[in-house]
Amino acid sequence: MTVYAVVNQKGGVGKTTTAVNLGAALKEIGKGVLVVDLDPQGNATLHCGLNPDRQSKTVWSALSASLRMNGAEVTSREDADLIDFAIDLEPVGESRPSLEECILSAGEDGFDLVPSNLELSQADADLMSAINRERRLHRLLEPLRDRYDFILIDCPPYLGLLTINALATADYAIVPLQAAYLAMKGVNTLFRTIALVQRDLNYGLRVRGVLLTMVDSRTVHSQQVVDVARKTISHKIPVFETEIPQNIDLADAAAAGKSVLLYAPRSRGALAYRKLAEELTNA
Repeated sequence: MTVYAVVNQKGGVGKTTTAVNLGAALKEIGKGVLVVDLDPQGNATLHCGLNPDRQSKTVWSALSASLRMNGAEVTSREDADLIDFAIDLEPVGESRPSLEECILSAGEDGFDLVPSNLELSQADADLMSAINRERRLHRLLEPLRDRYDFILIDCPPYLGLLTINALATADYAIVPLQAAYLAMKGVNTLFRTIALVQRDLNYGLRVRGVLLTMVDSRTVHSQQVVDVARKTISHKIPVFETEIPQNIDLADAAAAGKSVLLYAPRSRGALAYRKLAEELTNA
């Protein structure tokens, strides 16, 4: 089983589109797939046709439960001196916080989903004071590893503790990169963050590849960005052979609450994500 963090600190570059449609493409070829929506905006949840505000069990349900566990409230100096009363050790056999009870089916697309909503926006602040704060998601995902061939984590569009948690548990990072000049400007910061996580938290983390998205073959600008990315980035970091085209069916599929493979199975977007799934599985 392989965990992929779909990550870029810039919004609107195709992270959610990639997590959902790649998940659907992998499921289509018979793989067991779980998509984890780690973005407080809940876009992957919306893309799967679910209303984030109506979800009572989300990734935040499990994360917040893990943060509450073993918490000790010290109300006075006298309490602080009574160390044996201030620490509540976990009783043997007590159930641990679990993501399993948060898993839903992503409808006709067939893969599983851990949804998200705006409650997750509390996570960065609450994680800040937590012990082992960078590996909370890792502990929650670990029991699910044997159940799936692929776990895809849709990361938020910033480099906060949620994204660090995703990178700390991932085997690989997939970096969607919009074929536009401004989208390339901040990608070095992301690669530095990935390198720091690899050094300090997750020795096994690798960048599986940069995925060029929103490629418009009709414009010189888009093609120039693609050429520059392949010539410069690929010297140090792999770039997927697959390119995701600028395709209205991708946006329409998201609005319809399903993958492009269901919404427009013969579209250029659907064909591209099928090719990406093959590229991943054949590597």
